[in-house]
This record gives sequence, structure tokens and C-alpha cells, in this order.
Amino acid sequence: MLKRLRIRLIREFIELNEKLIFNKRLIKFYKSRFNNNINLVIDVGANTGQSIDLFQKLNPNCKIIAFEPNPILFKRLKLKYLNNLNVQLSQLGISEMVGEKIFHENIFHSTSTFEDLNLTSKYLKIKSKILGVNPNEIIKKSYPVKVTTLSNFIENHCKESIDILKIDTEGHEYSCLIGLFNNEQLNDIKYIQFEMHNDDMYLNTKSFKDISELLSKNGFNVDAKIKHGFGDFYELIYRNNSNNS
Repeated sequence: MLKRLRIRLIREFIELNEKLIFNKRLIKFYKSRFNNNINLVIDVGANTGQSIDLFQKLNPNCKIIAFEPNPILFKRLKLKYLNNLNVQLSQLGISEMVGEKIFHENIFHSTSTFEDLNLTSKYLKIKSKILGVNPNEIIKKSYPVKVTTLSNFIENHCKESIDILKIDTEGHEYSCLIGLFNNEQLNDIKYIQFEMHNDDMYLNTKSFKDISELLSKNGFNVDAKIKHGFGDFYELIYRNNSNNS
């Protein structure tokens, strides 16, 4: 009971911190690029809808396609946006393949992931101590979920230009991008946004250099680096320069 209360209070503190500090920075950036004219966003890792709410602040009529494989969070999202026709929700996971993958649901739901934890990680040990649990208690349960690639989804379900692709998959971003760039016939994507981690929490996480090289190879270059309101976390935003988007 005390552990759950502690985790809930930490989560609420982080969410409040993000709203008061980080969200303002992110909104300021996108206003300078779009002047509130954002029409289509793909949100990979919707969590509780933080990014959905942020983008709809910029444009209430913005269409958002959001992915969230966690069944509990997906159910909450369905209820939250039940009457919002501009939000399309999918319980699929996003990866480098079409099929199934094991999803690790963590006690701190925003860090649930397809990646395996590095139980020797110093960062994980510090995080566990803050949450009041042992490192091997971070994962609440693991189970298979259906996954698809961004290229497959976009090719079959999205005909218009994509203003922003936001990816927050806790160490699985590289796999998502591999699944995006395996099809050269994709529609235009103007900006790609993802969170940069400077830690070794996951076993097979690709380095920032690997991710940056993959994006650069496909015509995307860094346009902004926006610090979160807590910790050593940054949101990186890449602009598509291949077609002067």
C-alpha cells in the first residue's frame, strides 16, 4: 500500500513538473514552426494522453493517431477520448516487425517497454531506490502484444502528410525508426520527436549516435533539443530536410 502511494505521488510530481516547465517549452517550439497549424500527429507511446492534450492545445482540430499497447492505459485512453472524433487510438505496439513481441509492464507505467531491463544498471538501482522497490520488482508483468511497423501502418491507413511523429517507447525508439524507414515510398513526415536517455537502463538500447545516424541517412537533422523539467532528459526534434518540409 505504501509503495503504491509512493509511486503515485512521484508520478504526480513528475507530471505536474512536465506541465509547468517542459510542456511550455515544447509548445513554444511548435508554435514557432507551425503557428498552430498542426493537422496530423502520430503519437507512439501515448501513455495517459499527455502528448495528445498538448498537440490539441496547439490545434483542437488536429487529428492524432495514438498507439498504446498497455491494456490498462489503453482502456483509460478510450474513456478519456470517447467523444473526441479527432483522436484515433490503437492498442498495437510499434516496432521493427509485424507480429508479436513481449511487452514489459512496469510499476511506473510511463517506463513500460519492449526492451529488457539491465539489472546491473546503476541508473536502474538509483531509480528503484527512489521508487522504494528492488530492481527486479520494476517489471510488474510481461506478456505478448501485437506489433506493427510505422511504414506498414502509414502505407495502409494514412494518406495525408504527417506533421509530427512523436516516439516515446523507453529505449525502443531505434526499432521503431527501423520499421519506419524500411519503406522508401512513405508519405512526408515533417518532424520526428523522441526522448533521449543518457543511461544504461535497458540491455540493447542503441546509442544516440546510432539513432542520429539513422535519421540523418533518411534526411532528418536536429532542429531542437528541449530539456525536460527533471533529470538529465531531453526531447530531440528532427526536421525533414530531404524535401524542404
